Amino acid sequence: MKYTVMLKEENGHIQATVPALPECMIIAPTRSEAISTIRKAISEIISRTEIIQIDVSAEPKSGSLLHETPWEWFGAFKNDPTWGELFDDIERRRGSEQNWQSTGSVAEAFEVV
Repeated sequence: MKYTVMLKEENGHIQATVPALPECMIIAPTRSEAISTIRKAISEIISRTEIIQIDVSAEPKSGSLLHETPWEWFGAFKNDPTWGELFDDIERRRGSEQNWQSTGSVAEAFEVV
């Protein structure tokens, strides 16, 4: 089975955590040791864990949001004169981001002087 492991450098060490297993976190001096140690930690947790599914007859309490029509606010900004400008700006920034990814230079992509 595959697990997603997050590696983060902290104070000269590597911290490894497994989002699917919140209690599974280790700190090691190197990346390779972190991977090896987190693999062992996952195995330990899994070897003593049973995963089951159960049916529950009770329904969750419903909040007021469940009774609202989710699209009631759609079109609320249709007469906003800045709406088109907002999307033009988003597209311009997306183009700059793609340019940054191809050039590798934030300054060139966003024309920072």
